[in-house]
Amino acid sequence: HVKAIIQGASLATKARVFGEPLNFRGLLHAPINEQGVVFLFGMISKELGFVVESVQNPFPDCVAKRLIDKRRRLWHEVRIEFEFESRRFVKHEHAHPNCDLIVCWEHNWPDCPLEVISLKEEIRKLSPDAKEN
Repeated sequence: HVKAIIQGASLATKARVFGEPLNFRGLLHAPINEQGVVFLFGMISKELGFVVESVQNPFPDCVAKRLIDKRRRLWHEVRIEFEFESRRFVKHEHAHPNCDLIVCWEHNWPDCPLEVISLKEEIRKLSPDAKEN
């Protein structure tokens, strides 16, 4: 429903649509789509323990390495799919054996068989100044 409203508003008025105020490191508004999730992940990926190897199309959206042992400096390859909401992974009919992690803004898939990182939750941890959404 939100997508139709966003598209309708953009087409009818040529006005841009924004997410709720966020005020996080120069990003004024919360993501409203997958591209916003990709951008925000790029901003904080290092703090989350990732180095990005590639961002691509088709599925999966990203190949990264995650630090799994700081002392021995060991990294593990992680295949990441970006979604605005975690449950969109199902709607897009992705094959979860080919993906290790969903990075999303909002985690709304309680029975998800994959690890999920909700950037909405991570931003709250990283910035007490970020506004509640």
